[in-house]
Amino acid sequence: MDGYFLDATLVKTPPVKRAAYSDRTAWILAEISRLVYEPLPPEVTVKAYMDEIDEAVRKGEYRDLVEAVIHKAMHGGVETASIVADALRQADFELLESFCVNGTEALLARLSHAEKGAGMVVLAFRGTQPSIRDVLTDIKADLIAAVDGGRAHRGFIEAYEQVRGKIEAALATHQRKIPLYITGHSLGGALAMVATRYLGNDSTGATYTYGCPRVGDDAFYQSIKTPVYRVVNAADGVPRVPFGYGLSVLLSLIRLIPLNGTRRASEFVRRTFAGYTHYGNLIFLSAPANEPDNDGFGFKGLTVTKSPNVFKVASVVFSRLILTRFKAAGGDHRMAEYSQKLFAHAQRRNLK
Repeated sequence: MDGYFLDATLVKTPPVKRAAYSDRTAWILAEISRLVYEPLPPEVTVKAYMDEIDEAVRKGEYRDLVEAVIHKAMHGGVETASIVADALRQADFELLESFCVNGTEALLARLSHAEKGAGMVVLAFRGTQPSIRDVLTDIKADLIAAVDGGRAHRGFIEAYEQVRGKIEAALATHQRKIPLYITGHSLGGALAMVATRYLGNDSTGATYTYGCPRVGDDAFYQSIKTPVYRVVNAADGVPRVPFGYGLSVLLSLIRLIPLNGTRRASEFVRRTFAGYTHYGNLIFLSAPANEPDNDGFGFKGLTVTKSPNVFKVASVVFSRLILTRFKAAGGDHRMAEYSQKLFAHAQRRNLK
């Protein structure tokens, strides 16, 4: 999928003053959730410094040049050309700040006419990348007591705490009662849910997540007032973990195994993991082939269903998993496909 925000007409004047689900807003936030995977300005800056140091070492001039690089770093002397800032600018968004702390990355952007009271501020979290820090965050799946009640995924809570203070300070500077939309894909969606719990207020517009795993138990979500739209693409496997209420059925079956220790093991798992659940309104994307319709829009036959019947979802998921030999569990998780489908759907809806 080349480029970002390919249809300027869909970006103009999104319906930010209403918190109900919007096809245009879903696509815009999907694009930002995809864009946040690109190197953010602090990461570009670090790479620029490292490139200079590598070149100095190669030339045997490392001592003087490394000293010069350190001096530039202390005084902010490296210009950063950011794909993220440029792409946002083309869509009339301004990159306000970006956050990169110990493997947790996010950006804060504002629609350019937000100061006129007609815009939005977007907080987008990056999802899982092939790094040891992200892997460790995902596998710390034991439920722990959360501040202000409920239990949540330990890894997600710890990752969010890395940037919480910086994000709160940035919002105090930039938001000014403009609607705040929070978003993210995969791990980023989980962090968006944690942020919704702790940043939610009267000026929060809505939260849109894409391929978001379960984050906490019912009590963790109890204080959330922000509308949450949980977009799931067909057989995406990530929203099915950690295992939810079905865990109790699995543990009951494990206890029937006539081996020493099965009861103790099942009880440990129950205490540590039982209680995970989803929160928000499910938006389910069907699984047609990516073929154009008569108007040239992709994914002919795509349906986007709000709060679908559980049996309808199950039939799509199981048939797709079987037909793809379970490869769809990973393939349907790709952020690019989420964005492509939502783009096609928004374009069709915009014609009506």
